[in-house]
Amino acid sequence: MIDEGLFKEGIVMDKQPPIVSRRSPMRKGYLLIEVLTVVIVAPLLMVLVSAFFRSFLRDIPQTACLLDQSVAVLDLLDQLRKDADLAIALPSEVGERHCDEAILLIEQPGGVVCYRFDQGRIVRSLLDKQGNPTPDGERTWQARDAVVRWRPWGPQEKPCAIEVHSHLKQWIGQEWRRRFANSHVFFLGGLGSGGTSHE
Repeated sequence: MIDEGLFKEGIVMDKQPPIVSRRSPMRKGYLLIEVLTVVIVAPLLMVLVSAFFRSFLRDIPQTACLLDQSVAVLDLLDQLRKDADLAIALPSEVGERHCDEAILLIEQPGGVVCYRFDQGRIVRSLLDKQGNPTPDGERTWQARDAVVRWRPWGPQEKPCAIEVHSHLKQWIGQEWRRRFANSHVFFLGGLGSGGTSHE
């Protein structure tokens, strides 16, 4: 006798055998390939990622240091502009100090301002008429990678402005590169109207 529950539209439906969980031999092969892939690819990825993080961790402090030095150079240029606005002349020498690539002299009504570039720092000091430094008024900017070049601008006997070129040097790869390059011309007396500078 056939059970009516197994009879449907004249077809006898067989009972399905219970599902037995058996792993095929091919599945074990896939696991081996997956493990080998992880063993081979993971170290390669770690090497690539570690190189990225190493350069990332090296570049962030360098960039932060360059930005700090750039702010110091911009502050120096702002002070130089203010001194040029009050200037009446650019003397070639005051006392024993001579104007050259490392020393800039700016004569003002109250005395002489001396800028001195010295091993990664720029020192601004006030001098009396004889060229002796006064006890107050010295200011220093630290910028170890800064290159600041200045020269009188205009006729040699009576310059009318100060030309300033500045940049920061950074060692990248196997060469020095210039960063944050600026060029300025600061006119003595600020062109007679409120201290305008041309960049």
